[in-house]
Amino acid sequence: MVKFDKVYSLYREDYSEVDTLCKELNISPLMAKVLINRGFCKVQEARNFLNTDLDSLIDPFLLKDMEQAVARIIKAIESDEKICIYGDYDADGVTSTSVLLLFLEKTGANCIYYLPNRLEEGYGLNKNAVDKISDLEASLVITVDCGITNIEEVDYLNKKGIDVIVTDHHQCGEVLPNCVAVINPNREDCSYPFKKLAGVGVAFKLVQGLSEKLGISIDYEQILPIVAVGTVADVMPLVGENRVIVKNGLKIVNNRQRLNIGLEALLEVSGLKNKEISSYHIGFVLGPRLNASGRLGVASTGVEMFVSKNYEKAFTLAKELDEENKKRQEIEDGILKEAEELIKQQVDLEKDKVIVLASDKWHSGIIGICASKLTDKYFKPTILFAIEGDLARGSARSIPTLDIYDSLTKCGGLFEKFGGHKQAAGISIKTQNIEAFRKKINNIVIDSLDEEDFIPKISIDCEIGPEDINLETIMELKELEPFGIENPSPQFIYREALIDNIRSVGRDNKHLKLVLEKDNNKVDAIAFNFGKYENILEVGDSINVITTLEINEYMGMVNPQFKIRDIADIELYQSNLDKDYYYHIKKCLKLKNKQNYPDPSNLNFYPKDDRVEIIIDKLKNEDSILVLVFNYYNLQEILKAIKMEGRDIIKRTSITYNLSDKTKPNSLVILPILSEIDFKDYEKVILYDLNLNKDGLLDFMNNSKDLNIEFLFTKKDIEKNKKLMNIFSPTAEEMKVVCKTFTAMKGKGFKVEPDTYLSSINRKTNQNITRFKLDLIFEILKDMDFIDFINKDGFYFIKVLTAFNEKIDIIERAKVKYLYSLNNFS
Repeated sequence: MVKFDKVYSLYREDYSEVDTLCKELNISPLMAKVLINRGFCKVQEARNFLNTDLDSLIDPFLLKDMEQAVARIIKAIESDEKICIYGDYDADGVTSTSVLLLFLEKTGANCIYYLPNRLEEGYGLNKNAVDKISDLEASLVITVDCGITNIEEVDYLNKKGIDVIVTDHHQCGEVLPNCVAVINPNREDCSYPFKKLAGVGVAFKLVQGLSEKLGISIDYEQILPIVAVGTVADVMPLVGENRVIVKNGLKIVNNRQRLNIGLEALLEVSGLKNKEISSYHIGFVLGPRLNASGRLGVASTGVEMFVSKNYEKAFTLAKELDEENKKRQEIEDGILKEAEELIKQQVDLEKDKVIVLASDKWHSGIIGICASKLTDKYFKPTILFAIEGDLARGSARSIPTLDIYDSLTKCGGLFEKFGGHKQAAGISIKTQNIEAFRKKINNIVIDSLDEEDFIPKISIDCEIGPEDINLETIMELKELEPFGIENPSPQFIYREALIDNIRSVGRDNKHLKLVLEKDNNKVDAIAFNFGKYENILEVGDSINVITTLEINEYMGMVNPQFKIRDIADIELYQSNLDKDYYYHIKKCLKLKNKQNYPDPSNLNFYPKDDRVEIIIDKLKNEDSILVLVFNYYNLQEILKAIKMEGRDIIKRTSITYNLSDKTKPNSLVILPILSEIDFKDYEKVILYDLNLNKDGLLDFMNNSKDLNIEFLFTKKDIEKNKKLMNIFSPTAEEMKVVCKTFTAMKGKGFKVEPDTYLSSINRKTNQNITRFKLDLIFEILKDMDFIDFINKDGFYFIKVLTAFNEKIDIIERAKVKYLYSLNNFS
């Protein structure tokens, strides 16, 4: 079975509105296509998306219970009641607490705040915290980024005589907390038009409501960047109101005027003081520092930093966050290292669909990040448990094709408690139940997903040409920023670009710098972490790249540049032939049938160049199709096209060597042995190209009259078969070169590492002997009783039986003659 390391998916949208969008919005066709891909097909939809003025923020009083919440807070302010803001320990909770605290202090409110200790108290309200808040004589608690499921804890606050306002964005349960107000856009009875606010977004809407009723203006320069940081750090969709918040927040940050002191200090500590800040910097630089202290226990450092009035103090607190983040990174590295060892010992990556690991050495606040990284690496759902005696805390991360929360609900009887959403969840479980859970969750996922669901998918907006690569279009695409969830950075495919120049750059030559040429147009490109392909790709190669468009400024020159995300056909350059194909072609070539090829003049060659498109169309839209492919180069063309179709064709088509597999509607058989296939299982058979051996082609064609068969072979297949056999068939000179290296070894046994051996003899003799040729040379020499050998663990173990005599005509040996005869079809 052929396996794909990844698939690509081009948007298949209706672009009939492109011209209208271009005309009405004065944008380029490329911009119009990207907008349509994001779901904005009509002019007004696109205009609304592109409009990020603060005036477009939604009326906060459309949120259910906003009136009651604002009225109760104003009453507390006027009565000088003590208000406690109760937050969460992550970046969303820290920013939510900070935003509300900054505004309430401006109103003169008597405020305190409380963030639970992640390790000792866990997420949300807890009764010990309630007791502490009661002792501080607070009469009103406002939760931010938590509280929606704390039914008992809210009741406990009520018994203490403390009023509660819950503001949250997490999914609601069947019962809401019994309190003064519950502000959550995800309430079933809430008509608020945007449901995807972060916790800090909901807190900001409360600030807007208070501002309107109190007549106190919001200091957007101080508050909005913090809201933006929390929104991005909590990985919320950057569409709708979130887009307005983040875009304007970043604008304030990059203006650097009247910026919040704490945020300014955090930027300096993070090495971003003089850089243009994007959503990337928030998500991968600032966010982790805000999360770090909460992961390790105490989250209040971030709040103190944001509300600080003194830059030196704020800088000290920012340094503390930075140090905590370094500790977190060290702990994370240790967990990942141990997890990788456990994967080697406990996980069968072929069989197991979910990675489940546990250790009593792991930090429960860090395992979520580690689970996420392992999920990214192996593209499997990953659940890590930190064992703490009889109980273990777990963090689950999933792949896009699996709703992990839904899967975990089917294991609920094994948990003490759990919660989360489609892509992430937290679990508490008795340590003794972990093994049973491992088995059950794997069985659930096996039943839920197909093998193809474990193939990563790269989405591509559309194909671009040289006409799209200009500064104006790139600047236009920047209007789509900030990029993130549900608004990814547009990426495109640039096909059949010739490499005009290539070199590795950066520390340890980790990256590639290229110049690509197409239709006499050249464009610079940078490919990060592709440096290892410098000696594989060559000037003159034609490649298909997946890329984003950016502007490169260097020494006063401003030019378009590709930032390459992937090279779609890079596997073609990693080896001459893949190992499976090589193994099966050796088996195929051993069939010494006396049947001759038909005379080419009697063949009806397919006259067009669209046979790949024909195959793709049939595999997508028809059932009971059998495609037979012999030549590796043709196979790669088809596989590249299949990869561009996402997972759909792969789910419908078994791709196997030699024998058809009827577990899927269609089959593509590589190097078929025609006599072994039961053709009656298929409604249509397609012979894509000319076979390589003398395995009854003429018989097949004569006996296929009762089949619905389509012949797509072309005259080019003759040359492709010759090219392929030249890779396999060693020349007489190449065989002699290998023999001479063993001349003095008669009667001796020794071990050969093939890559080192080939590198040495090719360099010394100016030959180009491939690994595949070497394997066949050894088989031929074994048939000649010159050597005996076995291939084991990547090494050849060889014993020379007789001395080599140069007078022996190797070409006259039966196997060599047979191999050479395969090139005679012309």
